Amino acid sequence: MIAFFDTSVHIPLLSGALSWDNTLQIVGLCPVRLSPVVASELLRGVVGSDRSRVETLIDQLRPLDPPSWRRCWYETGRLLPKIFPEYEAVGLARLQNDCLIAFTARYTGSLLLTADEHFATIRRYVPFPMRMIEQ
Repeated sequence: MIAFFDTSVHIPLLSGALSWDNTLQIVGLCPVRLSPVVASELLRGVVGSDRSRVETLIDQLRPLDPPSWRRCWYETGRLLPKIFPEYEAVGLARLQNDCLIAFTARYTGSLLLTADEHFATIRRYVPFPMRMIEQ
C-alpha cells in the first residue's frame, strides 16, 4: 500500500512541530507519495524562505494521481452538497480539495494520513483507507 499525507500533516512536519520519524512509523513500510492537490495547497500557503522547503518536498516525493481526475472532480461536485448540506457555496469550495484528496485515496487504494476531522465525515460516504493523527 502507498501512503500520502494531507496538508494538515505536512504543515506541522515542515515546521518541525511533528516528527518525520514518528509520522513514518504510523504508515509503516508504505512508500510515501504526494497528492498534487496537497502540493497545490502547500504552495498556495507558503511564503518567504519556507518556499524552498516546500519545493524540495515536492521534488522529492513522487506524485500520486487517481486513474481519472475527471471522475474525481465530477463525484466531488455531486457529493459535497449531500455530505455538508448546511454549508454555503464558499464553505463547499473550501471542502472541495478535501473531497478530491479522499477520492484520490479511494481510487488509488492509498492510505491517507490526516489531522483534519472533515475526512472522517467524508469517509462515511466515500470509503477510503485513512488514519487520523493527533497533533
